[in-house]
Amino acid sequence: MMEDTCAVAEFRTCLLCGSSRHRSVFQEFGIDILRCRDCGHIFSSYAANPHHDEFWGEEVVQDEHFYWNRARARMHEDFFRRFLVGRAGRLLDVGCGLGYFLKAMAGFDTWEAYGYEVSPAAVRYARETLGHTNVRCGRPEEAEFPPGSIDIITMWDVMEHFLQPDPLLRRCHALLRVGGICFIYTPNVHLQFVRARVLRLLLGMRHGVAYLQARDHLHHYSTSSIRRLLERNGFSHVEYIHLHPVQSISGSKSGLLRWIKNAWFEAARAVSVVSGGFLNFDNLFVVARKDSRV
Repeated sequence: MMEDTCAVAEFRTCLLCGSSRHRSVFQEFGIDILRCRDCGHIFSSYAANPHHDEFWGEEVVQDEHFYWNRARARMHEDFFRRFLVGRAGRLLDVGCGLGYFLKAMAGFDTWEAYGYEVSPAAVRYARETLGHTNVRCGRPEEAEFPPGSIDIITMWDVMEHFLQPDPLLRRCHALLRVGGICFIYTPNVHLQFVRARVLRLLLGMRHGVAYLQARDHLHHYSTSSIRRLLERNGFSHVEYIHLHPVQSISGSKSGLLRWIKNAWFEAARAVSVVSGGFLNFDNLFVVARKDSRV
């Protein structure tokens, strides 16, 4: 079914600097992708639901959910080795979706793992299909934890969906203990923008192709823009790490596409190391800490 491209609600104020000066740098089925003329932040003009609870629809189908499960196993294992192995604490997965990341944590009995998700359908799946008892339905700002009680907060594919992420980040900062970390995985605008233009050049504009996902991805972050957002919400020591990517492209199980994606990852990681982190052509794996001085 073709999308209605005529009646599109618009949002045209820059998240980072508040400016209304911008220009359109891409258009996706009637929705402008805008670049702020004052600070350079790129964002969608689509005024979506600020809590984004429609992603999973009314009911989640029973399936293997390859993209959310097995395709992410290697990335999750990298994360576990870096942050969980040999340690203990409490982890909160914000926007936990169907709960596959929490399922992968099952072997870490020294960690308490909790999830918050705004989609009732996703929460039902996490509870009834995957058996999670620690998944709550609601906004993370409403999380029933005392301040300073969480060691790690994770947000996998979450930040790009929030129209106004500041309240979420302020709440995460309050929930973390001193020295705790907020981990964010989000697309890198510099990669996504080039990818979208190449897809448009090769395929034209086709429904079903993920260009910049203008109705879902409301903000497109760079290393500098997400650092600025985190620092204004109290975080410090923002750094970028590299974890293996999702072992799939658009849900495909193709071995060739997986090989290409991993080859790109290894090259991007090498460039980052050689440049001292100045050049980042990987997706954004962001680690921000709660400083004792804040």
